[in-house]
Amino acid sequence: MKRITGVILLSLYLLLVFQKTQAGLLAELLWLSHVTSAVLAVGLLFEVPLMIAAGFLFHLAVALPAYVFYLATGGETSLMSFLLHVLSPLFGAMACRGAQLPARALLLTYTIYAVVIGSTLAFTPAAMNVNSAFQHWASLNVPGTIPLLAVNAVQMLVQTGAAFLLWNRLARRVT
Repeated sequence: MKRITGVILLSLYLLLVFQKTQAGLLAELLWLSHVTSAVLAVGLLFEVPLMIAAGFLFHLAVALPAYVFYLATGGETSLMSFLLHVLSPLFGAMACRGAQLPARALLLTYTIYAVVIGSTLAFTPAAMNVNSAFQHWASLNVPGTIPLLAVNAVQMLVQTGAAFLLWNRLARRVT
């Protein structure tokens, strides 16, 4: 089942790559939700538990809540993006059901975050505000790039840490 869900997610991701290429929006592939969907897809396809856990954890803690907030505040989306945001946490939960997430998943999630934010700052236009790297998304006025990056990093650390603890607590009760 993991391989089938991996093929589905990877296919959707590749369709998103095609869509973004056609629209001249390749920089949007650096959205952390897209990157972690690809990580999750590869993890499912090749049955790599650490990649599955990290991709799932990021979607559960950050990507899905941010996406719901984005849509609730009038944001627009594509079918591929919608499917990736819905199916990634669903397939990740199915793959991780009943199991605790390893602590290394937190470390990998934080590493992915740092690498992608660095890439975002280096390769995306500030006007696109990919990953809220240039302006905070929640009307919080944070002056300057370094304080903004710190606020975003703390927010991500808290959300992923809380989701990690909650998932593992619930997994202990199930087993």
